[in-house]
Amino acid sequence: MIDPPRAEAIAAVRACQSAGIQVKMITGDHALTAAAIARQMGLSQDEAAPAFTGNQLADMNAQDLANAVEASAVFARVAPEQKLRLVEALQAKGEVVAMTGDGVNDAPALKQAVDR
Repeated sequence: MIDPPRAEAIAAVRACQSAGIQVKMITGDHALTAAAIARQMGLSQDEAAPAFTGNQLADMNAQDLANAVEASAVFARVAPEQKLRLVEALQAKGEVVAMTGDGVNDAPALKQAVDR
């Protein structure tokens, strides 16, 4: 069974990248699934920057998280509080952050992105 990304989603990612916007995927999906979808979407994800998992993020201090959010475009099996930490880590680096999400588990990170 396969659920490929929509063509318009791939086009939106390309348009953002053309405008100089970094696109990052933060998902509850399995890391291998997330990495495969990221490649299909055209996210800059190479072997040197693997998908980080929620378990890995949970063990990271603020500096490690800042390095991870800069190094990778894919974060998988991520809990709501970890999504929030990722948004905060990007903002701490001076980045302007916009986020989309379709579930209650996205609310804290969505609110943080809007409030800043």
